[in-house]
Amino acid sequence: MSDERILIIGGGIAGAATAWHLAQRGAEQVVLLERERDLGAHATSQNAAILRTFTGEAATTTLAHETAAFLVDPPEGFTDVPLLDPKGLILQLGAETDSDLRAWRESKPNPTAVQSIDDAELSRRFPWYSGPSEGTWWVEDEGEVDVAALLEGFLRGARAGGVEIRTEAEVASFLTADDGVRGVRLADGEELEATHTAVCAGGWAGALAREAGSRLRFEPRRRHLMVTSPDEATDPRWPILWSQPENFYTRPESGGMLLCACDEDVVAPDECSVDPKITEFIAEKAARLIPRVMDAGCAHLWSGMRTFTSDDAFLIGPDPDVAGLHWVAALGGHGITCSAGLGRLAAAHLLEDAPDDALARALDPRRFRVTAAS
Repeated sequence: MSDERILIIGGGIAGAATAWHLAQRGAEQVVLLERERDLGAHATSQNAAILRTFTGEAATTTLAHETAAFLVDPPEGFTDVPLLDPKGLILQLGAETDSDLRAWRESKPNPTAVQSIDDAELSRRFPWYSGPSEGTWWVEDEGEVDVAALLEGFLRGARAGGVEIRTEAEVASFLTADDGVRGVRLADGEELEATHTAVCAGGWAGALAREAGSRLRFEPRRRHLMVTSPDEATDPRWPILWSQPENFYTRPESGGMLLCACDEDVVAPDECSVDPKITEFIAEKAARLIPRVMDAGCAHLWSGMRTFTSDDAFLIGPDPDVAGLHWVAALGGHGITCSAGLGRLAAAHLLEDAPDDALARALDPRRFRVTAAS
């Protein structure tokens, strides 16, 4: 029946994970709509592929731990290749995060996987690093994610469970009735009715919110990544290095080093192009922390979007005001790291049996509901 259909707008990691969980739970008549020719063409394919569960937000960290377990031990048949290369993560936190660090370590399934390291151990694990060493930790069970395999696993499982996946299917507007969303109208004029419509559209969530009459607001922020030219002195087995005080991270990539200076410029999603001047900003930070990398030139520079809402927490669940409209959005760059967990929670909301626990409440869009008293 058409009135039992669930629509998912967006074929990146959030939409794919939600579709997979719906399929696992036996949901029928689920349709995933992606406006591009390729699935996962934007934020999913432009990210740094890093599993880092230290996020500073309890709810995000909880979903990251859930997803880390999924990556290490995915369901049978989900993938033929490892989803995680646990090459390790060097986390340089400085001296101001003791309480956050303690809470995070205690929340890990194996707290002993996080160990303080001294200058000698830091130099041994990452010889090129020459920045501050105070508050440096070795996280042995985190590392690089095979994003392509993860996305394909979600999509393959969704298709096997009966989800219809349609590309080049752009949503032009929403079908509305009784102050709620009852489906979508595509750019080619086709109308699809549905009981629930989930927006998993990354940076385009804001435009869709306005079109649907939602009060929720979104802010897409651009971030650049650069890969240096190959250098034979680079060891591909070096771990990820993440400096929290400097807002900088790096890891080996394609014979060179991937560098990110964690820039954040608010941009329109269709205008998320590369700013050539960003290389100076990246080089400035790299010169302080890993000056050896400055011997290599830039081989590849690109930009991607990270989308936020006003309190920087995820939006997973029903819209506060628009019936039938759901959100799996404002993931703030944590979509890959939290994919399995957020997909599970989103599917539960769409099937109307979401848990009433602290995690679900922290991420529920209805936290923004305006009451008569306010």
